[in-house]
Amino acid sequence: VAMGDSYTSGEGAGAYSPESDRGHGKSSWNACRRSDNSWPRKVILPGQTKSVGALADSFDPALDFQFTACSGAKTQQMTQGNPNAWGFDGNFHEKTQIDSGALSADTTLVMLTIGGNDARFDNKIQTCVRNGCPSEASMKADIDSAVAETRTVLEQIHAQAPNATISLMGYPLLFSRTQACSTLVSASQRVILNDMAEYFENEQRELALSMNADNVRYRSPQSAFEGKRICDSPEGINGVVAGPNGDGDFHHGDKNTQLCWWFTGDTCLSRESYHPNQTGTSAYAQAFMTAGPMAAVTREDQ
Repeated sequence: VAMGDSYTSGEGAGAYSPESDRGHGKSSWNACRRSDNSWPRKVILPGQTKSVGALADSFDPALDFQFTACSGAKTQQMTQGNPNAWGFDGNFHEKTQIDSGALSADTTLVMLTIGGNDARFDNKIQTCVRNGCPSEASMKADIDSAVAETRTVLEQIHAQAPNATISLMGYPLLFSRTQACSTLVSASQRVILNDMAEYFENEQRELALSMNADNVRYRSPQSAFEGKRICDSPEGINGVVAGPNGDGDFHHGDKNTQLCWWFTGDTCLSRESYHPNQTGTSAYAQAFMTAGPMAAVTREDQ
């Protein structure tokens, strides 16, 4: 099962399933943006010669793959909830991911990224550009809160899938630590945002360590993204991407335009901005496979 937010759904890597990329500005809007190029689909599991995506697409009996990750998802949109006036509490009116039916006692592996939207990293980038970065204390407080909420998500996943290894993948530092380039984010702001990403990683690692008994394992993408961040060559993470890219992406002039991060002239920035591209999702898959999906996590796990 692949769950969580945009970094698992494959936002930024294109080839989104039609039902998860439609109707921006309409009541039917769904921008979960589940991509054929997402990193869980690129993973080759131990004992297999084909990727998860290839096995799933060919209905191979060796694997049953469920894909519920949704771009923009927060922890509360994953956890168990009750139907509301819109239908369900999940992101874009889908069922919450833990209530989706994807998890069971037969589930052997759960792959996910979660917490980045709770930590408001998109808002942090916007604020840095517009007004200067928030204080370190406030950013760390948001991260601490996101990690606490992530514990609840992981506990509920374990309750639904008690026999599964739960692989919590971290988030890569967005910006190159060695190369300079022209971006909306200044050099000093890039350092601050990278420092906060490192803090987030350390907190997520400690969370996983505390939940080893619940089969939670932390996986770091950092090594795989060295030389592939924004300003590196090749870039594995998109910088500024102009929208729209897909029917569910941000469009200028409809009623949901205010959900864009910022504007440049008449162009609304795509949701794909600051997300892994195809090079990046391959790096994520490599990080997952190098770590080994079932191995116990340690403080030195990279």
